[in-house]
Amino acid sequence: MVVELGCGEGRNALYLGHFDHQVIATDISETAISKLNRLAGDLGVNIASGVARVEDFRPPAYLDVFIAHCVLHFTERGVWKPLVTALMNRTRPGGFHCFTNTLDQPDHPISKEALASGHKNSFQRGELEAIYTEAGWEILRSDHYIKWDSHPGIPIHSHCIEKVVVRKPIGSEDLPRMRAEPIKVAGMIPVKQFDTLKLGTPRDAIVEMLGSPLASYGVKTARKTVGGNNQVAIADGYVREDMIYGDHGLQFVNGTLTGKYRDFTRPKRLLIRNK
Repeated sequence: MVVELGCGEGRNALYLGHFDHQVIATDISETAISKLNRLAGDLGVNIASGVARVEDFRPPAYLDVFIAHCVLHFTERGVWKPLVTALMNRTRPGGFHCFTNTLDQPDHPISKEALASGHKNSFQRGELEAIYTEAGWEILRSDHYIKWDSHPGIPIHSHCIEKVVVRKPIGSEDLPRMRAEPIKVAGMIPVKQFDTLKLGTPRDAIVEMLGSPLASYGVKTARKTVGGNNQVAIADGYVREDMIYGDHGLQFVNGTLTGKYRDFTRPKRLLIRNK
């Protein structure tokens, strides 16, 4: 059972639904849920979707995966903390929780547009990690970085981001075990050159300019899926790649530069651990 709050048009929910997982997906936008339902029909994927505020969401009796990508920071601490506690209690052994939140940082503050849209600035760096550590969950990732990207109708802008992936203890369950492996990084991109890299640049042009990175990682699916940043509604496959140059990262979707990073924490990849 997968639960996603703030699912938007459903890229994550539809992808997971392809694998016959039970998926519950909610968003505050009627337009987004309507589009998700249409795309689910086009793709032949079953999703239990609905229009709902985070404040009104009631978790199911049990779940295995919880996803909240850039949504809980629109709620007050008095809303998201009890919700996280309820979700922790209802998550089965070995289940995962995945969060992405934007934080306030002096050199990359929450934008006026985000604050006007309801951003509550209700998370502090490390706060989620501390909650799950105290509860005995495994911290698989706790990433902190600046990301530059763009959205339809919105020019390139920056976010200070925290991404947290945690897992409930497996206990006696016969489930695969995971480990977080730091990615070996080398090289660097001079700041002035990094600043001039334009979103929309083809991958091959970036490699010609910077050389091949020592480290890269990504995900690829040949299934029809929702397109990536600013791309078509349904794409014939999806290739996401992150190329790492020292403390800078470049994100590519289907061979096109769609985001740039500056990491404060060392990037990691999750692997299945041999028993």
